[in-house]
Amino acid sequence: MTKLLSFIGWSIINLLGRTLRTRIINPFTRQKNNFAFAFWHGEQFIPCFTRKGEEAVIMSSLSKDGEIQAGILERLGFKVVRGSSTRGGQRALVEMIRYVKRGHDAGFAVDGPKGPSREIKPGVLYLAQKCRIPVVPMSCAAKNKVTFAKAWDQYELPLPFSRAVAAYGAPVYVSEGDDIGQKTAELSSSLEALSAFSHTGYWSEDVKEFLSGHPRPKILIVQPSRIGDVVFTEPSVHALRKKYPNAWIGWVTDERCAPVLEGNKDVDEVIVFDRRRLSPGYIYRTFKYLRSKDIDLSIDFHGLAKSAFMVLLAGARFRLASSSTNGMREFSWLFSEEIKPSSPAGGPAKAAVHCVDRHFAVAERLGCSPEDKVFNVVVGARDSAAVESKLLRLGMSPGKPYAVIHPGGGWLSRRWFPERFAKLIEKISKETGIQTVLVGGKEGGANEKGLNGEIIGLADAKVIDLTGELDLKELSALLKNCSVFVANEAGPMHIATALSVPSVAILGPTDAARTGPFGGETTVIQHNVECQPCRERNCAKMECMKLVTVDEVYNAVREKLNER
Repeated sequence: MTKLLSFIGWSIINLLGRTLRTRIINPFTRQKNNFAFAFWHGEQFIPCFTRKGEEAVIMSSLSKDGEIQAGILERLGFKVVRGSSTRGGQRALVEMIRYVKRGHDAGFAVDGPKGPSREIKPGVLYLAQKCRIPVVPMSCAAKNKVTFAKAWDQYELPLPFSRAVAAYGAPVYVSEGDDIGQKTAELSSSLEALSAFSHTGYWSEDVKEFLSGHPRPKILIVQPSRIGDVVFTEPSVHALRKKYPNAWIGWVTDERCAPVLEGNKDVDEVIVFDRRRLSPGYIYRTFKYLRSKDIDLSIDFHGLAKSAFMVLLAGARFRLASSSTNGMREFSWLFSEEIKPSSPAGGPAKAAVHCVDRHFAVAERLGCSPEDKVFNVVVGARDSAAVESKLLRLGMSPGKPYAVIHPGGGWLSRRWFPERFAKLIEKISKETGIQTVLVGGKEGGANEKGLNGEIIGLADAKVIDLTGELDLKELSALLKNCSVFVANEAGPMHIATALSVPSVAILGPTDAARTGPFGGETTVIQHNVECQPCRERNCAKMECMKLVTVDEVYNAVREKLNER
């Protein structure tokens, strides 16, 4: 009769388990050694099914029910030892230790065969201490289930074809000198938090509740292009990392901007979407890769068609978006929920809000603090050494201060005039005696090719020309060590601001309150004209730029040098 009941129980678990749509959350990856997984007694249906066939060793009581249970577990591919905390437990624990030392994992319904419910018996912790293996807490629940309320363990039986979740927590390690009571409390706290998540938080439509209970939520940042936009997004990502330290945070960007994110410890993975390889096959491989990540939350910080396309490929359960510089455009609002910033305190409803703050509205929606608004551009020692070598090769005096000039930029209407940059370089060289370094895009940018040659030809001063010689990491290292940086509004200016480099920004047609340098040590020089702000990329008049004089830029540079 016992064998028949075991066969019926095995059949129910095997057949019913196959119908469940179970998502595994934060699965523990075995390293060199095996481990013990721990769960509450009433939640044992899903662990038994999801871990079947792994030959993990499990303890089953010496009672009649325990004999039936042992038969079921053996049919599911587990190793079974007989005993419990009330009878034969010490001998059974010794036998389990032997199995573990031979390479088997162990499984424990940690509140024993008869309870009390959710009161941990210490056997699993003694085993972990003796075998030097981690205890990995797990909790499982089906969305649709029958709970046997009169059973001491409130046993949960999933209904056919239900969605289900199996969530794993952080491993609990028990060293030789550790207090078992403290480790019991640690394991109990972890199991209770996981159980709350698997039963409530995972099914919630509130993204904050979902993230707060998740042992390792997966957050995808979508900000695919433009150096300045990537820099503007970093404070939000830093705040998310601080709020959700256990989260996996990935960032989709293009090949041009990826170097800005190298070394950023707030980001677990930079996913490069290389526009040069664009093809149906490449898009399909990107789709497969993003879907394999099981993204929980995507955040579109770009608000254009290409970022919306990435959001669509990722297929996250929750999809939020920043209002970005000018709101969501190109139908991107169809794919994500737009989070709009609040107006400045005491300001008009339509007051300009900087792009950093517009992005940060999403972080605040997710529970982040405005105090965590921090840039995180990383400069590596290798990049600094490479830059120093290049400067010395081109005649830079070792240890002598230098100014960096960036005369280019994306929009032609944002560029101050070459002849004025030349005059500025002359004044800096002759009146301060410091060296000047010219930088620019590697590929020349939009009509940027030859700009450096024109300026050098006009300037009656020595200029060290690094145009096209630096990648973004090396440019960051150059800026980090300079005495002052002068530039039009473009990516390098925002990198310098993020690095707190003393800078002078020359702005023309754009709204500084929205897209200008954010914080840092930057002096903004801009003159107001009737047509500002505008989005005219190739303005013929450029009245706003004509009003910026060499003397006022030089005076700002001189102030920065004096401050230093």
